[in-house]
Amino acid sequence: MNKTKRNIRKVAIPAEFIGQFYLDPRYDTAFKELFDDKNALKNFLNGALNLKGKDRIRKITYTFDKSLKLQPSDKKKVVLDIFVTTGTGRFIDIEMQKAEHDYFIDRAVLYKAALTTKGKREMDRSKEFLSLPKKEREKRRYELPESVAIWICDFELPGIKNDNESYVDEWFLCSSLSLAQGAPVSIFPKNKYIIISLPNFKKTAEEVKNSLEAWLFLLKHANEGKELPTFGNPTIKDALDRIRVNNATEDMFMSQLSEKKRQDEYNTRLASAVLKAEAAAKEA
Repeated sequence: MNKTKRNIRKVAIPAEFIGQFYLDPRYDTAFKELFDDKNALKNFLNGALNLKGKDRIRKITYTFDKSLKLQPSDKKKVVLDIFVTTGTGRFIDIEMQKAEHDYFIDRAVLYKAALTTKGKREMDRSKEFLSLPKKEREKRRYELPESVAIWICDFELPGIKNDNESYVDEWFLCSSLSLAQGAPVSIFPKNKYIIISLPNFKKTAEEVKNSLEAWLFLLKHANEGKELPTFGNPTIKDALDRIRVNNATEDMFMSQLSEKKRQDEYNTRLASAVLKAEAAAKEA
């Protein structure tokens, strides 16, 4: 993606974007443009993972549309929106999920399995691992790296209360005994899901207190046709410039229009299915 600021319009703004300040980052094109910068990703991830001080992420590599297979021989694959590797060997998948569907949790678990498998292969091929004595490598044959799946969802999630404080959920592996005792504890902290519901994020700009909230505010409100605050963060200012309508290329416009059309068609089919189900229920 082109990170060069485009200050001179070379193509006309399509009618669908007239009156808009930004492309909508809830769709694939603008989502990836928004985060196409190491500082942006580090700022978002440090907030999402609540990392502070020496624990903050300082070095990353990333790629978009990362294709992964659970096994090298598999024909089927999963494609991660944003695949991030940190300097400390943490593997992260960031997904923007616009539409709700019946197998969302299944999909999240499948993507996480692919991410974990990819992380294990990368760890076993790393210089650090290969430099270990043979006995030590054998001892660590089942060791897994830390992996985090972050899903930003444009729909409400089951089990999350519809209030200002319940827009982020964390899924982890825990003991049923600790759960029964009312104090669930993760038995494997290196395996984590962070699930975010944008509709449940209702903070005003004045109520935003940290970097995660600032990024969620952008994601939720960029499509509303008004200038957004940068919260005194130059990284956020640069990110907003990348999705500004006046800076968009023709390819970005066309891609976003195509994505919106597909979403509209999906919403129409979904609404039709709901109406048919309701009609059938009344006739039963």
